[in-house]
Amino acid sequence: MASTTINAQSYGLHFVGHEEIQDSRTSLNLTPDHPLCLKGNVEVSFDLMLVPNYQTYFGYIFRIIQDDNQNLDLLYDQKSRSFKLIIGGRLAQSVIQIDSAKLFHQWNHFTINWDLTQRSLLVSVNNTPIIRDHVAFKESGCFKLFFGSNEFGQFKSKDLPPMNIKDIVLTENGRPKHHWPLQEVNGATARDEVGGLTATVKNPVWIKSLHTAWQKTDQFTLKGYANVAFDPITETVYVVGSDKLYQYVVPTHQTTVHRHKNPPQNLLQGSQAIYNPLTGRLYNFFVDQKSVYSCNPSVGDWLVETSTPNAIKVTEYWHANKFISRFDSSLYILGGYGQLTYKNRILRYHFGTRSWDTLTSNASVYTPRYLAALGTTSSNDTAYVLGGYGSLTGEQMLNPKNSYDLLEYLVRKNTFRKVHELNLPKTDFAFANSLMIDAKSKQYYGLIFPNQQFKAQLQLIRGSLTTPTYEVVGNPIPYSFHDIHSYADLYYCPVSQKLLAVTLYQNEENNTTDVKLYSISFPPDALNVQAQQDESATLLYGWLALAISIVGGTIFLYVRRRRRLVSKQQEPDSPPVQQQPLPVDTLPQPTLLIRPEIPLARSPLSKEPALISSIFFFGNFQVLDHSGIDITKSFTPLLKELFLLLSLNSLGKQRGVASEKLNEILWPDKSGREASNNRSVNITKLRNLLEKVEFCSLSKESGYWKIEFNFNQQLYVDYERYTAIINDKTILTKQAIIELGEITKRGPFLQNTEYYWLDDFKADISNKIINTFLKYANTLTISEEPELLIQITNFIFDYDPVSEDAIILKCKALSLMGKHTLAKNTFERFIRDYKAIYGEEYEQSFSAIID
Repeated sequence: MASTTINAQSYGLHFVGHEEIQDSRTSLNLTPDHPLCLKGNVEVSFDLMLVPNYQTYFGYIFRIIQDDNQNLDLLYDQKSRSFKLIIGGRLAQSVIQIDSAKLFHQWNHFTINWDLTQRSLLVSVNNTPIIRDHVAFKESGCFKLFFGSNEFGQFKSKDLPPMNIKDIVLTENGRPKHHWPLQEVNGATARDEVGGLTATVKNPVWIKSLHTAWQKTDQFTLKGYANVAFDPITETVYVVGSDKLYQYVVPTHQTTVHRHKNPPQNLLQGSQAIYNPLTGRLYNFFVDQKSVYSCNPSVGDWLVETSTPNAIKVTEYWHANKFISRFDSSLYILGGYGQLTYKNRILRYHFGTRSWDTLTSNASVYTPRYLAALGTTSSNDTAYVLGGYGSLTGEQMLNPKNSYDLLEYLVRKNTFRKVHELNLPKTDFAFANSLMIDAKSKQYYGLIFPNQQFKAQLQLIRGSLTTPTYEVVGNPIPYSFHDIHSYADLYYCPVSQKLLAVTLYQNEENNTTDVKLYSISFPPDALNVQAQQDESATLLYGWLALAISIVGGTIFLYVRRRRRLVSKQQEPDSPPVQQQPLPVDTLPQPTLLIRPEIPLARSPLSKEPALISSIFFFGNFQVLDHSGIDITKSFTPLLKELFLLLSLNSLGKQRGVASEKLNEILWPDKSGREASNNRSVNITKLRNLLEKVEFCSLSKESGYWKIEFNFNQQLYVDYERYTAIINDKTILTKQAIIELGEITKRGPFLQNTEYYWLDDFKADISNKIINTFLKYANTLTISEEPELLIQITNFIFDYDPVSEDAIILKCKALSLMGKHTLAKNTFERFIRDYKAIYGEEYEQSFSAIID
């Protein structure tokens, strides 16, 4: 398993939102017994992070209510991708927008400060003031504070986004009055470390507990013998059965099962599977026949790579270790057991030539063994092998025993080096197949188990790559070990920040394999059991019972997300409560899901959107395959740039990009041959990715590479729809303008994507969008369709916040509707933005532009 960088440990409260029914959503009541009576300057601060890979992000972060009738609310609106503050019956003039990378993967510090004497309000995020407004709170009063859902009178609501919150602090006149860290691991209350108040929680999911307790994510049985592999890029677990391929995508919790179109013929006892990120294919190999089959996991069509058929049907390499080296694009297989013999051979399969060979190394260091663990550095040119069971001669009858040495294998030199050796434990243990290596912190993670008993347990440990020390982390996992009938492995999910444990158990009687998947949040918490050099013999299993009793109370019922293969549009269960109607121009918009809606011209409002592949260029780049699964993360930075470069030069009947131009843009520092080799490899990878999307493919004509899009009712590309509207020479229609607005409201073209060759595309697209909206707006009569004009000007402001044409149209439309105050406030915001951008005052007055 490749290395990673360890993040800091976490605590807090995870709030379950729209992914579950209303009764299962999370609420935090900071004032369950009585309200807090406050005076003067009051401040509430907390840390927040939205949880990625859900469909619906809409609802309340908090509701602060004075004297049971005056509210101050913060909610998240998925459509505008912003936080909005509701003050009584109106929206604050400004909104809070946070970059998605920070919002979904980092803690963001919110501070809400209001002065009851001055009735002023200041909201800051990450120490930056964002909203200044007035609050309608009375000079003195008593407050109720809710986070997430709540059931309090007229303010009750079940709308909330999936989020994590920690460290809620309330101060009065600069003095801390209450602090709820939310460091609990179980229970339905939260402790106030300053004021001693007890908050109550419904449906809690304590983040600290997720770092201690393994959660069983799935369990099933497959026919015949089965193998397991893992794709660290898409974080997908593959289990290859005799007739089916099972896939579990960790970020989305989605499961799919496909029947093999032609099953691999080498799925024999002792074969293994591995996913190759270099080729994007899944491989099943049986060493004894030098047999390798591969498939594109999205298709399940197995192809024979190489095979030397013989009579061997049961391997002599049980529990061998394996890894793929980027250095020579080869599969390495180390050790194993069979025919009463332990192995220390190194077998190598080269993917490019489809050839096998055997390497000889320093056998005095790497002694014959199986049941060892292996992990690699991120460059895959160094592997670490830890422990195992075997003998010095390889013969099972000659003093076999457990080993605890940590070895370093250098691929380029084909040499082993002994790093250190753990002290002998009181109870022997062996290892699951993989180690997770963190070269930066010089640590490893592995699963150990007593290999001399059937009813065993897998225990996660964290050890040092430099000193012979380790510690127990996380609680144990039940594991039935029956030698060659059992298999266990460990995988790391870098995006989801989880460790996965997979166990297989083959039932000989009915010829089936039981599969179980477990996950734990990363990094896992230690159990206060330090297995150091002079203590490891007694701590690991002697203290394990104590460790289990300590964490036993942390096990809780973790609400699993419902699996959805298709993202579809849904409205929140109930709209936010408002005490008085809000202006049309400031009403919260309907919620958008992660899979953006298909334009009205393609999907009537009266019907569900069709299940189609989708590619989105506006906003953040996003690709959904035909099953609705987001595969954007499968596009590495290089594959993404290659795809965008070819796409933008293919759409609109363009001829594509010449090979020489690709080399010049993507590999300017490579020689001609090196650049061509890199291009060939990445073209193959991209072609495999596009097979998942369907209805688009790579082609080459007259020396030009391009992407062919088969536009039909099963492929949607927003850039194609944009070009169709922009280039339409007929009279613009209202329907076309609405569709263009739906496309562009996702955000600027290829937001957060920067290449030097992309700047001209972005500038041209922005100009055309603004001009198209203005062209249509100037055909309208303000008195007949003022609401549509306001909507169009809002679209324009997304691309040009100081468009003079747009502000004139919007203010006139608002004034015509009788919303004079809103028109004046809109104009004042505009002139502030205008001065901030141009450094000078806007010349026209409000009265002049509405005349």
